[in-house]
Amino acid sequence: MSTATTLRNAPDALRRGACPSIAAPMRTGDGLLVRLRPVAPALSARDLIALADLARRHGNGLIEITARGNLQLRGLTEAGVPQLAEGLRKAGIVPQTGVAVEIPPLSGIDPSEIADAVPLAEALRATLAAAALPLAPKLAIVVDGGGVLALADMVADIRLDAVSTAGRVRWRLSIGGDRLTAKPVALLLPEEVVSGVMTLAAALAAQGPTARGRDLDAAALAATFAATPAPTLAGLTRRHPLGAHRIGDRTVLGIAPAYGQMRAERLAALAEGLSACGATAFRLAPHRTLLVCGLSDDTLISAQACADREGFWHREDAPGRTVSICAGAAGCASGAFDTRAAADTLASEAGALLDGSVAVHISGCPKGCAHPAAAALTLSGTAAGVGLVLNGRAGDTPAATLPAAGLTPAIGRLAALLRARRTEGETAKNLFDRIPPAELVSAYQGRS
Repeated sequence: MSTATTLRNAPDALRRGACPSIAAPMRTGDGLLVRLRPVAPALSARDLIALADLARRHGNGLIEITARGNLQLRGLTEAGVPQLAEGLRKAGIVPQTGVAVEIPPLSGIDPSEIADAVPLAEALRATLAAAALPLAPKLAIVVDGGGVLALADMVADIRLDAVSTAGRVRWRLSIGGDRLTAKPVALLLPEEVVSGVMTLAAALAAQGPTARGRDLDAAALAATFAATPAPTLAGLTRRHPLGAHRIGDRTVLGIAPAYGQMRAERLAALAEGLSACGATAFRLAPHRTLLVCGLSDDTLISAQACADREGFWHREDAPGRTVSICAGAAGCASGAFDTRAAADTLASEAGALLDGSVAVHISGCPKGCAHPAAAALTLSGTAAGVGLVLNGRAGDTPAATLPAAGLTPAIGRLAALLRARRTEGETAKNLFDRIPPAELVSAYQGRS
């Protein structure tokens, strides 16, 4: 069946609430949105240039890298989606389909990993596809083999974490969380893993097509496994993929478009420039990052300069790296204000405070597409202006609302309050936790 036929026949296509794909794009304020992750673990410069060209020809030229390391192309039309699919086919870029099975971005090339997650992930994808169970559209499975850029902080419905015990690799099966918070089910030998995951998938399917990992009873499931009880794992020190990494004898540079958004022409120029610096491959990574492989110590500085020139971050402490924004009024009919300008103001005024310990969300409307979860501070566009939401989501009732024209000075006042109240070495999370919400509201409204 062609992509065009699929779009016409699928009642859930062109809607929000499912995971957008080429077969079922999502309707947004700037047209249709398609999310994709290529099957190949790495992309070439030629692949990136092809993607940029397709985004320009069939969409509005805005490309995003998501928090989970997927690509999003925006502003497509119904006629443009099948043309995009054909363009991807001609370029040899094959998008993943089915249940999302996520692995560390350096799987298979990181000598510090406990196990290569690639073969297991491929086996799971094939088995799940053959089973065709009615699972939730946004169901996610993480297969974390460890390594420098492990997925310890990645929340999943089903998690597999590699552990080394008595000289053997085993996989800890758990549900509904990240490495630290997921509820353990069993500790499995490699040959037991696919069957174990399918047991959980069947349990989810039995509960209906909206069931998620958090809905399962971990203790009851653990009792059904004739396996070693799953241990509680310690949290890992999370390393942000931004910045230069030494991976064995390789140099890998993590770069990110500002706030995860880039114009197609900048991506194409970046790919050409980095290729000239010796880059041989590019890998998508969580936290809106692109990993550049093939650089040498001698070409690293020139690669960083190329990233700077094209507007990409390449330092782990880049201001704004923990700020999530949507397309805003500049790219979406639903956006009530310029989210990019607001984010730039916040990063300029309070960049040192954005240390990664809290999430900040700037949403052009209450839908909150860029960050569905709660954030310490959210600025959300409404018909009445820009609302301030504390410890909530974009759609929550704002604690205060200002006209969009007054947003820049309001951000300045908030930043000034936070700078004045912060003690030396204090994290942003602790600072937000101890400042009374009324003080933040007063600063936002200019009533201090």
